[in-house]
Amino acid sequence: MSDNTKILVRNAREQDIPAVLEIEAETAPQTATAQEGLQQRMRVFPNGFIILVADNEIAGFGCSEKWLDEHEPQPDLTPMATHQPDGRIFFITALAVKKKFQGRGYRSALLEKLIETAHLEGCRKVMLETAQDQDLYLERGFKTVQNRSERGISRDLMSLDLAFISRIP
Repeated sequence: MSDNTKILVRNAREQDIPAVLEIEAETAPQTATAQEGLQQRMRVFPNGFIILVADNEIAGFGCSEKWLDEHEPQPDLTPMATHQPDGRIFFITALAVKKKFQGRGYRSALLEKLIETAHLEGCRKVMLETAQDQDLYLERGFKTVQNRSERGISRDLMSLDLAFISRIP
C-alpha cells in the first residue's frame, strides 16, 4: 500500500451489496451486475466474494466462482448455473476499486486475497477476463490465453497456474 490507510479485506455481507453496486456502476457500468446476481454470488460461494474496507468505507470488492474445466466466460448466466463447488478452476468474475481509492494498491490486495482463497479451496488454476489493467495480472504471473471481443469491448482471458507459485501462508 502506498499510504498509511488502515485496510481490511473480508468476506462480503448482505449489507455490503449496495456499496458493491455503486462501485460497479462507477467502474464498469456496461457490465454491472444486478443486485440479485450479487446476492446469488454471495449464496453460492461466500468465500469467493470479498470486500476491501479502507478507513471504514467499502473501497473495493472481488467476486469469484469455481469451474470444473477451463472455458470462456459465458455472459448472462447466473452463478447458480456456473459455480461448481468441486471445481478446481478459480474464476475471478469481478475485481474493482472505487475511483477515489485507485492507485493505492487495493486491487493488488484484493487479487492476493482471491489467489489465497483459490489455494485454500484446492484450485489448480486462477482465471479471469479483463478489458483493463492487464499489467497488474501480468506482474503477478498471469498469462494471456486469448483475446476476444464481447459487446464491442476487447477482453483478455488470462490464467495463472497455481502449481508454479508458492502457497501463501
